[in-house]
Amino acid sequence: MPVIGILNCKMLQDEIVYLIQNDSDIQNVTVIENGQHDEFIKKLNQAGLKYSLAGSYDLLPDAAPVQKGNTDISLVVWNMELGLHDVPKILKEEVYENLHRFAPKVNGILLFYGLCGNVLAHVEDDFKDIVPVVILREADGEIVDDCVGATIGGRTPYLNLLKSFHGVGTLILTPMGAATTNEFFSYKKSLRPLSEDEIYQMNKFMFDEANYKRVARLETGLHYTEDADDSLHQFADKYHFEVIDLDGGSQKIFENSYLKLKNIISEVV
Repeated sequence: MPVIGILNCKMLQDEIVYLIQNDSDIQNVTVIENGQHDEFIKKLNQAGLKYSLAGSYDLLPDAAPVQKGNTDISLVVWNMELGLHDVPKILKEEVYENLHRFAPKVNGILLFYGLCGNVLAHVEDDFKDIVPVVILREADGEIVDDCVGATIGGRTPYLNLLKSFHGVGTLILTPMGAATTNEFFSYKKSLRPLSEDEIYQMNKFMFDEANYKRVARLETGLHYTEDADDSLHQFADKYHFEVIDLDGGSQKIFENSYLKLKNIISEVV
């Protein structure tokens, strides 16, 4: 059966659980064990979804050619480290290296990333002669800016939402974003190790300079992440942010990107 690989930012693991729950074509799910997978398989367990583990990508068999008429799907999920966002150049290097590693093992790759500092803008073209790659795009074909942009429908609703804040700096967090604030703002890829107090002071300086006053809890419709609200309030209290609620999150861009890759793979036959 066709094998679809998902190479994803750990921030978007809830959306993958949602896709698995809602596509009856998916017959097998394999998760690569790389130290970034623990939360993901916990959510699969809680959702009652079956999966197997692969100790490394190189233990996976090479993908066979797609057979005409076979709509069943085997899914392989590769979660990537959140701290890569600290340095966009490193993020691109890691993504491209892992795409090359993944390519022989799958018939197509769904890349659960946005532009992320504009370093992934040409990834589909760069791999067009190697393996089909589909990155998250909005309805007009533009690549989404980031995970929040993907969740609220793309650049236009994102911009309209930011305008609605009337200049009050507001951090928008999905449930997974709220649960990973400590990891995301830890500067793991910094050139020198930092103490907890140094990290706090750097974040506080950055938030103050950017006039951040609030943190917004974005309702995505997905509730796989435990203790997201507690994590959000702890983060808000730590930096003295007001908490507000936002609606408007959906899975449409994730679903459409997934369906696009399925169609591309079926047309290769």
